[in-house]
Amino acid sequence: MIFPTAYFPSIYYMKELCKQKVVYIEDHEHWIKQSIRNRCEILGSEGILRLSVPIAHQNNKQCVREAQIGNETLWNIKHWRAIKTAYGKSPYFEFYDLEIQSILLNPPKEIAELNLLILKLFIESWDLPISIKRTKEFKPYESKDWRKVNWLIRKTHKEYQQVFSYKKPFISNLSALDLLMCEGPMGRLILLD
Repeated sequence: MIFPTAYFPSIYYMKELCKQKVVYIEDHEHWIKQSIRNRCEILGSEGILRLSVPIAHQNNKQCVREAQIGNETLWNIKHWRAIKTAYGKSPYFEFYDLEIQSILLNPPKEIAELNLLILKLFIESWDLPISIKRTKEFKPYESKDWRKVNWLIRKTHKEYQQVFSYKKPFISNLSALDLLMCEGPMGRLILLD
């Protein structure tokens, strides 16, 4: 199966990934704006926070593997601060904070490379039985294609204790980062359910 590259992918994305033994991450499609490829949603004290990595767009179409991260807005420092504020008091923050900080504050130039580092962090943290490969060429979209799915919809899954659940109702299908920070290694059970 071919999945799109994803920045701190959603729980729905990770659950579907776990149903596959070998997953190909799309490297050759044309860049699609305003998608999971450079956006994620985390939970802050005021509700959903949408984080977006700026892309240095070219005049002509560029494929995903060539999409460069734009650094003019210090996005990575802002994202790290948002994650630290949102999850600093979560049960598992201190177990993963240094790895996440290292990825964000020393990002590669390409968004596809950044996303691969994040995906590997999730796979290793949950010891998921997934082999990740990257596509070597673009294959046309099919009618049921994982690359065209809206991964940010509020898809239901087993609830868990979120950081701000004392003030807010449970919000499903946030970034898998929310699950990792709140459930740690036990989040694996939700992904494999």
